[in-house]
Amino acid sequence: MRKTFIIILLLFLPLFAQANTVYLIPIKGTIDLGLASFVERSIRENPDAKAFIFEIDTFGGRVDAAVKIRDAILNTSILTIAFIKDRAWSAGALIAISCQKIVISPSGSIGAAEPRPADEKTISALKSEFESTAERRKRDPRIAAGMVDKKVIIPNLKKEGEILSLSANQAKKWKYADAIFEDLNNLLKFYKLDKEPLKKLTPTWSENLTRFITDPTFSSILLMVGLLSLYVAVLTPGLGFPELLALLCLGLFFGGHIFAGLAGYEPLLLFILGLILLFIEMHTPGFGIAGITGTASIFFSIFWLVSSSGNTLQATLTALFAVSSLIIFLAFYLPKSKAWRRLSIPEDQRKDLGYVAVKERTDLIGKKGKALTMLRPTGFADIEREKLEVYSESEYLSPGTEIIVVRVEGNKIFVRRV
Repeated sequence: MRKTFIIILLLFLPLFAQANTVYLIPIKGTIDLGLASFVERSIRENPDAKAFIFEIDTFGGRVDAAVKIRDAILNTSILTIAFIKDRAWSAGALIAISCQKIVISPSGSIGAAEPRPADEKTISALKSEFESTAERRKRDPRIAAGMVDKKVIIPNLKKEGEILSLSANQAKKWKYADAIFEDLNNLLKFYKLDKEPLKKLTPTWSENLTRFITDPTFSSILLMVGLLSLYVAVLTPGLGFPELLALLCLGLFFGGHIFAGLAGYEPLLLFILGLILLFIEMHTPGFGIAGITGTASIFFSIFWLVSSSGNTLQATLTALFAVSSLIIFLAFYLPKSKAWRRLSIPEDQRKDLGYVAVKERTDLIGKKGKALTMLRPTGFADIEREKLEVYSESEYLSPGTEIIVVRVEGNKIFVRRV
């Protein structure tokens, strides 16, 4: 009987320990949807926690991510404490004031939440979020509004035309901080949590990867490298490094945004459609409807993906502009530049200019062979067991296509499908 009781006690002991556990959740760096997913999971998976302490040190980030974190904090009945280690600015301020208690370090600050773009509609929406959150926690909503809107006036604290930020002492004075402590130990003692087990929660590898990929700067780099690699892949025959690099970069770009909840699968499907149309264009002569439609589909899919992403939109549009400019430069202006002329033959090698003509392989006219590489229009072919550079006369030809030599002009051998 005693052994049975001990076994049962040991089985239920972890549940009792978990019920008294204080969880430390870091809110650091850029606030994004990957961080929001981490916070929501942390609260959801620990319904019996004693308290959640949010250690905040951030300049801000995505408003929609901060709103998700705010909702998760407001909807839990567990004690929530914001510990502002250094700063809780912009979206970080909304997270801080959504907590039941706020503790700030002597060097900490809270506020500076003016949105970008600072238009009337955006300011009004964000100000209402701040005011309602402050009212929910019985804090002065005017101060919360002053963190967002320059027009708000607070006697003895804020003039019109300023965005409000509170220092540690100001936050304590205006009841936007319950205490000022340097470290976490004093906080735990103040709320009588120092006897309880403390566990720090960390994001999973997938959440960290998603945060890294969807960072505006890195996301823009992925997009630039991916589109440039795709451009090079279109111009070069066969499958090689450019194709693999384009697939990797663009796969991470779309996959990261989809897994973070920034978009659905529709932009990805539109992007794949654009690639299919470009593939069709590569195997047909000229640049027609398929090429134009495919290019438009790719650019529209990227714009669709990030059209509601705030600063991510700005960074991505900058990357698109840079890539487009570079492609135009490479396609049109580089061949005419002095640097390119130094590396290339400056004029036609005509006989009247003293150049000796190479022997024309007229003996190959009528000979048959097989394309060794993609001919679009130039590539290599096996003709009479001889590897030669040839030009497709009318269409793009895939490797293995049977060809016949139709004419020879100087050192250029023109072929067509048998």
